[in-house]
Amino acid sequence: MKKQVIQGKSVLDTLLPITAITKTLSEEDFRIIVGTYERILYGINAYWEMEDSVNKRCLRLEPIFIVPAHTGLIRTVAVGGHFLASGSTDEIIRLYDVKKRKEYGSLGGHHQGDITDLQFHGKYMFSASDDKTICLWRTKDWEYLKTLKGHKGRINSLAIHPSGKIALSVSSDKTVVLWNLMTAHKASTTKLGRDEGQIVLWNSAGNQYAIMFDRKVCVYNVSDAQVATTIEQRSRLLCMRYYHSATNDKDYIITGSEDKKIRIWDASSGTCVAELSGHQWRIKTIDVIVSKPDAQEDQEIGVLISVSSDGVIKTWDIEGAIQAEDKDTIEPLGEYNIKARATCSTVHTGFAKKVAEKSAKQEKKNKEKTTED
Repeated sequence: MKKQVIQGKSVLDTLLPITAITKTLSEEDFRIIVGTYERILYGINAYWEMEDSVNKRCLRLEPIFIVPAHTGLIRTVAVGGHFLASGSTDEIIRLYDVKKRKEYGSLGGHHQGDITDLQFHGKYMFSASDDKTICLWRTKDWEYLKTLKGHKGRINSLAIHPSGKIALSVSSDKTVVLWNLMTAHKASTTKLGRDEGQIVLWNSAGNQYAIMFDRKVCVYNVSDAQVATTIEQRSRLLCMRYYHSATNDKDYIITGSEDKKIRIWDASSGTCVAELSGHQWRIKTIDVIVSKPDAQEDQEIGVLISVSSDGVIKTWDIEGAIQAEDKDTIEPLGEYNIKARATCSTVHTGFAKKVAEKSAKQEKKNKEKTTED
C-alpha cells in the first residue's frame, strides 16, 4: 500500500518568538495542546512553581507554538509517543514530531468526511470519521493498514482498551460497536436506545467503560455489558474524562457542561463530589494528567485541564477538589487565555521531565540496593 505521508517543512520554531519564553524549550512539566475553530493549534507549556505568598504549588502556563494547521476547523488532537496528530473538517490528519519540534507531514485520501477522533495505542494510530469508518495506521512508517467498517452513521468517539486487544466506538446510528483488534473486525453491535453516544471511555483497569450522552453518563460493566451507574444532570454535557484516585483507589468521572460547570462524580455511586466554577463560557474540552512537581520526590498530583469555548485554559488539583471541605474555596492552579474558540485538546508529559523522572527512579533504586548490601 502506498504511503500517504506528505512531507512538510517545520513551522513549530517560527511562529512564536523564542523571546516570549521565560524557560528553555525542554523544561516543561507537561504540555497542553488545543485545537480551534480558527484552524490553529496552540501549544501551551506548564511549569510547576511555588507561590511564596501562600506557600503552595501553582502552575505557570506559557505559549510555546501557534501553528495554522488546517484549512478547516480542528475537531480532534492526540499525542502518541513523540507524535502529535490533529484531525479536521478538511479530511486531513496533520502530523508533528513534538520532541524534535518539526512538522512531519499529512495523512489523507482514506477518509471521505470530517476526522472526528484520533487515538494512539502502542505502535498504532486509529482515526474515526463522519464517513462511518475507522482507519488503522502504523506509526513506524505511517503505513495505512486497514479500514474498519460497521457503523451506519458518523462515528463520534473511539476508545482503545488498555490491553490493546479490543476497542469501542459510538456513533450517530445510536449503537456502540465492539471491535476485535486482534482480527481487525467487528465483534458485536449493541443498540443504545433513543440516545446517541457522544463519548466513550475505558477506565484504567479496563473492567468498566462509560458512555456520555446528551444529559447523562452511563457506566457499564465489561463482564455483562449492563449499566452499573447512571449519572444525570439538567445541563447538556460536552466533555468527559475518567480519573483514578490513587489516594482512595476509586474511579471518578469528570464532566464539563453547557452551564460552565465542571463536575467530579463518584463512578460507583453516581454522586457529585465536587463542582468547579470559574469559566465564563461553556466547558468545551477537558483532560487529565498525573504530574510530579519534583522529579526527586514521590508526590504526584492529578491535574485537570479545562478549556472553555472562549479559549480560557484552567488547571485544577483533582484530589484537592475531591477532598476539600469547603468546595467554594477551590481555586485553579493556573490559567491562560489563547483568545480563540477552542474545539478540542490533549495533554502530554514533557520529554525532559520523563528523562528526569526515569533518572530519579534509577538513582533511588541504586541507593536502596546500596543500603541492602
